[in-house]
Amino acid sequence: MMKWMRWRLASLVALTGVLMMSACIFDTRDDQPPGDDTGTACTLETSEKAFTCMTAAMESQQDADYERSISENFGFSPTIADSLDQNFDGTGVYDNWNKTVEMEVLSLLFSDAQTTTVNFGSPSVLINKNTFVRYNVTYQLDVVTNAAPTDTTRYKGVAQIDVRNENGNWRVTFWDEQQTVAGASTWGFLRGILRLRLGSQRNHGERRAG
Repeated sequence: MMKWMRWRLASLVALTGVLMMSACIFDTRDDQPPGDDTGTACTLETSEKAFTCMTAAMESQQDADYERSISENFGFSPTIADSLDQNFDGTGVYDNWNKTVEMEVLSLLFSDAQTTTVNFGSPSVLINKNTFVRYNVTYQLDVVTNAAPTDTTRYKGVAQIDVRNENGNWRVTFWDEQQTVAGASTWGFLRGILRLRLGSQRNHGERRAG
């Protein structure tokens, strides 16, 4: 009887040891908080980071990062040449340009393009206050479209870009296109063309619905 009990006790000890080892083998680290679609949130702790985040958003075509980089009060103004371009005669295409318009235009651009790459160069500071910085930026935007021919279209321009500290996050509040670059259309011109297409698509949809 005693022999049987000692064997039973030994078996239970061995089984407990196996279970403890299994628990160690299959133990996992503490759950990590879920990230956004890009895996790492875009941080905006300095005014320069606004350009870093926009650059990353264009390259990855993650509109959430771009949206995070611009203010709810975002505004845009084209060059005089673009505003007078014959493509936009009588359209008011640049009127009331806000964050919603900017994101709609960006979404259409991403749907058109295989790749989008922007280079803001080395922005120079024009105004630097505690919570506001105005930069002069010479940029280059390269777009490779999905539709054939899939050549690279390059947009260039010079813009004054305002960045403001909003509750600890530096975001772009105003993009003011200043001048064109010889041999290239501006990003502002591309914005106008894309908004015209959005308007055309909406009008077509309304006619079909009617």
